[in-house]
Amino acid sequence: IEGSMKKMYKNYLLNACALIPKFDHFNKPYTVIVTSKGQTKVNLSPSKLLDTDLKENGSSLKGAKEAAKATLETASVQPILIPRLPLFHVWFPTESTRNDTCYYFALHHVIKAKENPLSSNSTIVTLQDGREIAVPVSKSKFKQCEYKACTYFAKVLFKQFITHSLYSKAEEKIVLKCAEQNENYLLD
Repeated sequence: IEGSMKKMYKNYLLNACALIPKFDHFNKPYTVIVTSKGQTKVNLSPSKLLDTDLKENGSSLKGAKEAAKATLETASVQPILIPRLPLFHVWFPTESTRNDTCYYFALHHVIKAKENPLSSNSTIVTLQDGREIAVPVSKSKFKQCEYKACTYFAKVLFKQFITHSLYSKAEEKIVLKCAEQNENYLLD
């Protein structure tokens, strides 16, 4: 069954924007995967879904967390890197992954976050397609998690494309063009 489950969920995260944790009436966890084309229900928790996807790429959730911890030199609420072509995807949790209320967001799909006017302990996150998702964490906590994910993305991108001479001049020009728009990525 484990092998068939992996095949069944393969590539679910390819176009995903957010993973929302939910529980059925038997208190069994499941995930609502938000994509730009709608939503899909998957009978795994967000962490288990990420772990399954990472295992398809030769890693695991534990390994991805350890890699982020080593790169960022912080111990809590680690972003997750998933290898994708042409660039990798960085996902970030909104709180400790041990919490049942932990949402995950794909960094490249998040446009902005604002405090929910109905609750200071809730944030409204706007995705690329204009959809808004209410997340049960404060705006400052959400922004800290997002910033950590941005930092991780920048460090990995810099290490992968700038410091290694394995890439062609065309790929370097693409990275340098991006760097011109975000100069802080090239600072020593």
